[in-house]
Amino acid sequence: MSEPPTIPSPSYTLTEALSVCLAMCHRALVEVRALARIPGPAGEIGPEGKRGLTGEKGDRGEKGEKGEPGKVGPAGTDGKDGERGQKGEAGRNAADLALLQEYIEQRIERAIETVSFSSPDGGRTLFVGFGEKLHEIKTAMPLDRGVWKEGTYVAGDSVSHGNSLFIAKTQTTSKPPSDDWRLAVRAGRDGKDYRPDDKRAPEPVRFK
Repeated sequence: MSEPPTIPSPSYTLTEALSVCLAMCHRALVEVRALARIPGPAGEIGPEGKRGLTGEKGDRGEKGEKGEPGKVGPAGTDGKDGERGQKGEAGRNAADLALLQEYIEQRIERAIETVSFSSPDGGRTLFVGFGEKLHEIKTAMPLDRGVWKEGTYVAGDSVSHGNSLFIAKTQTTSKPPSDDWRLAVRAGRDGKDYRPDDKRAPEPVRFK
């Protein structure tokens, strides 16, 4: 039996050997990059970390344009009638309404007859009596207190001083004019002397 043929070993030059090595390295690098892009299996969920600090509030954004109105939705179904309520109590008989009105009018007339007015200080304070109740009303309407003299005046008192009329704006003891008094009437300028006995020289009359 004859021996099998022997395959001769390849013979490469140094340049060819380096080229083959570089080609194989390049092919291996391509395969590694392709495998690196394939995601691996999902790992286990790790423990929850601490909550981070709250960031600063951002600036308010600009208001957007108003959107177009939406379409009208379909009409809803009519609701069912509610249950009937309970029957109310019978109303009051109004046969004596006229008698009741007459009674009320008589009471009002009697109450009006008991109304009384009094003012112990000449109109500054009014006391209104209505039945058994007495009501006090303070007024600030101007009241004539004559010529000013030293004393206490309240708001609304009017006095004459220096040929002028002053009205008190608040309670005061000061002499007008002052910040506590409002000038109501200013004194007029002095007029010229009146001399009815002086004869005036006659003026010529001209006719057109």
